[in-house]
Amino acid sequence: MEVKHRIRCFESDVLVCDDGRGFTLSIQSKSNPLGFGRALGEFGALPMAIEAAEQFCIAYRIAKEHGYYLKENELIGPEREPIAVQWVLERRLSEPEWYELMAGKADMSAG
Repeated sequence: MEVKHRIRCFESDVLVCDDGRGFTLSIQSKSNPLGFGRALGEFGALPMAIEAAEQFCIAYRIAKEHGYYLKENELIGPEREPIAVQWVLERRLSEPEWYELMAGKADMSAG
């Protein structure tokens, strides 16, 4: 696998890797940078994978500001329903929209 795109995001790096069949979006801890991290999603085209990585990093940063943390393939928040990482990767929201969603003001079941 070859890293095609890397975003520093808190104590982690969000990676887009080419595995020869497609592009894997993963998150890798800076404290344990072995391998290519934990896979979050698969994409058929590099631009789609990069856009999803950028969206995930924005959402993850805002989620952490609101008390969420990443567990397996979900963002877990205080007294809120978990948010599936796949759902986050499928969204194209602005930064203010992510803030509204993470603050619990938006309906996460929509769309």
